Amino acid sequence: MALVTGASYNQDPGVGRGYFSSFEPLGTNGTVQINNNNVPVRLVITRYGGLPPFEVDIPGNSTFAVSINHIQTIGVLNIGGLIASGSVNLFIPE
Repeated sequence: MALVTGASYNQDPGVGRGYFSSFEPLGTNGTVQINNNNVPVRLVITRYGGLPPFEVDIPGNSTFAVSINHIQTIGVLNIGGLIASGSVNLFIPE
């Protein structure tokens, strides 16, 4: 079983927004999944301890997932020319 937390997003062009912030001092380990409904977005995951942030551009009408450790924050930046919509989920193993 895993703990799942998620949120839908609906963002104007050029707008970035955070969807998760860890309560754990060392960050959270888990799998981040983004379901992107239309225009390209950038998934940005910041990490604990000076680890480099993880950034990836997600094309419209696609799904992407990554398992990563020491997650501090998860955010989405709309890099398309129209309103971006979709959802972001974090699966945390028990």
